[in-house]
Amino acid sequence: MRLRAVRAGLLVSLIGMAIYCALHLRIETNVLHFMPRDSDSERARVSARLADSDLTRTMALSIGGDDPASARATALELAERLAERPEVAWVRTGVDTESLRSLYELYFPRRHAFLSEDPEREIPELLSEDGLRSRARALKRDLALPASTLLEELAGADPIGAFRRIVERFRGSQSAIRMEGGQFVSRDGRFAIVLLATRQSAFDSASQGPLLDFVRSSFQALSESRGGGLVLEMSGANRFAVESERRIKRDIYWIGACSTVGLALIFMSLVGGLQRFILVAVPSASGILVATTLGLLVFGTLDGLTMAFGAAMMGVAIDYSIHLMIHHGLSPPSETPERTARRLRGTLTLGAATTMASFVGLALTAFPAFREMSFFAIVGLGAALAMTLVALPGLLGLFGRARRVPPRAARLASLLGRGVIGLRARPRALAALPVALVLLAPLVLPRLQFVDDLSQLGDLDPALFEEDRRVRERISRFDASRFVIATAPDVEAAVALNDEIHRRLEGVVRDGGLDGMRSLHALLWSQELQRRNLSALAEQADADLGARLQTAFAEEGFRPDAFAEFALYLESAPQPLTLAELEASGLGDLLSPWIFALGDRTAVAIYLRGVHSVEAIESAIADLPGVYLFDNRTFINDVYGEFRRTTLRQMLVGGGLVLLLLLLRYRRWRPSVAAFLPAALVAIALLEVFSITGVEVNLLHVMSLIMVLGMGVDYGIFVVDSADEPDRLGATMLSLLVSCATTVFVFGTLAISFHPALRAIGLTVGLGILLALLFAPVSLLLVKTRASV
Repeated sequence: MRLRAVRAGLLVSLIGMAIYCALHLRIETNVLHFMPRDSDSERARVSARLADSDLTRTMALSIGGDDPASARATALELAERLAERPEVAWVRTGVDTESLRSLYELYFPRRHAFLSEDPEREIPELLSEDGLRSRARALKRDLALPASTLLEELAGADPIGAFRRIVERFRGSQSAIRMEGGQFVSRDGRFAIVLLATRQSAFDSASQGPLLDFVRSSFQALSESRGGGLVLEMSGANRFAVESERRIKRDIYWIGACSTVGLALIFMSLVGGLQRFILVAVPSASGILVATTLGLLVFGTLDGLTMAFGAAMMGVAIDYSIHLMIHHGLSPPSETPERTARRLRGTLTLGAATTMASFVGLALTAFPAFREMSFFAIVGLGAALAMTLVALPGLLGLFGRARRVPPRAARLASLLGRGVIGLRARPRALAALPVALVLLAPLVLPRLQFVDDLSQLGDLDPALFEEDRRVRERISRFDASRFVIATAPDVEAAVALNDEIHRRLEGVVRDGGLDGMRSLHALLWSQELQRRNLSALAEQADADLGARLQTAFAEEGFRPDAFAEFALYLESAPQPLTLAELEASGLGDLLSPWIFALGDRTAVAIYLRGVHSVEAIESAIADLPGVYLFDNRTFINDVYGEFRRTTLRQMLVGGGLVLLLLLLRYRRWRPSVAAFLPAALVAIALLEVFSITGVEVNLLHVMSLIMVLGMGVDYGIFVVDSADEPDRLGATMLSLLVSCATTVFVFGTLAISFHPALRAIGLTVGLGILLALLFAPVSLLLVKTRASV
């Protein structure tokens, strides 16, 4: 009665979990899941900040066609529609009036605080007699231009052009695109440009997907209304995120369908009966359901790779129920399913424990995606084991027809049993392959090739990359990976450091080591530099600046009283502009790419364009504290390389832990080593195969190798526990054959996936489990068995 109550409770719980998953399941493909979190490394935090910043949330739309005027008009209408979308934080087709108004209100009263980056030298030159005459001639020339209305209004208060310098720096900070008729266009004028930013992360495909669909459909309607002939191209991290999710969802459905059909066909051909397959699949399906439910509760969402990995885990979790069903089917008629479960409980529990132990190392990493995979595997395997031992015996008893295996399965088990015993009688032949592997290792393994390029974990349409490149070329050539990063204890120190970096990098630009840069310097200078400008100007004012300016400009035909407002300005000294004031203004949303909090410190980022000499940049900033050239792509690849090396080292530690578990169970070294031996041989053989065939090993190959080790130990345990019972060795080998066939098939579907990460997992696990089956009889070298079946 108690067992029935437990089983009824399990059924109700599973139904509740299925309902919960149906209502809350959300799959993401977020590249941030593959970046280290919870790291004390400043560079790791910088990398994470750059990966999910306002910069990655920004999209660029390029509209072109035979008629540039039609393209620009379409861009304006499309921007109006996008501005009404809730996902869009802002959209711009040019430097808008509001930004210019904010620029004027904020900077014009403080224009002389931003006059020069070297005020002690440049301001006296600018305000010398020759400097003033030169400025007067320039102003006279500019006022003669058609678009000089605003300049004429400001000239009386700003004859030396301080505000004009600010405007030019501001426009240069926006992008490398041109302005034509107040609208953004490409450098060659052929394409209209629309810039927009989303409120949600670029990797939030739930919001980005509908937005991208809206952009395409709206453009199509606008283009058709103008007779067609227009072309829309887009650039943005969100496009890659949405495309990646689309592809990986396709793989999930494909893998899930192929796994289910393939498992059924293989199982039915070897063991027979659709009913048996349904029963044997219940524990593994339940394990996936439990892992999905708890994963949603713990993580909120699940990564697409985790779900694809989980679908493939069915081929692993099903091993326990296969082992139980086949042993029960070949046992004497008097043995009940519950008795078979009790007899195999130790074997199955030890096998599951060693497999779960192989995933523990991944759970302790700083990579969220690998934590999810590890959690999913451990919970799923544990739940599948529990269902195998608790629920499956009751199902076997309930469906009596599933009690016995078909005669062909019994014959195959007998054949396998005799074959293994035959191998045990020929120890030299049994030991030949392991010895050959060990002797070959020093010759082959040193040639193993490793690759740690994170970009190889994804597989996107090359046409998408090419389109993104074209759009970026039209608007900006700033490096998307390399930055100069500086950190300081507070905001003012960070801004001052940014000023110095800008000054030094200008020297690199002049020397040809760098084409250009963008930074906070276009909008904000340190309090100290602003005060130096005001002080240098005040010194010139004390030297009768007003009279000298009036004389110089009068010589060019200006009225003597035209600059009275400038003279009044010299009598008052404005306060320097602060970051808080800038953030509160209409220009505040421009700051986030350039200055941000990093723990208890403040960081600034300088974006680089046309890096020709890394050495020149590093030399220019070498003696500045807290300043370094940061290559985000190289940093991430280095992190993955170190994690791969750490994982390889952890394999040795994990192997030691597995051996310890085996020793605790068997209390003797011979059966413990015998159970571990197939897994060790599989690891050596796989690495040798990769080396010989030229496969470049990445992090996911190494992760999968850990999985193979866990499952390989299972095979060794099953053989060792059956070695002293020759009448049951055949049942064990049959269950291993069925388990191997189903696992190889399931992970084989991963190997043909469109996603490189899934292909790496599928290739390693599929080949590894096949080798584990071949090496399983090697365990008999270290254990005694009777020579009869």
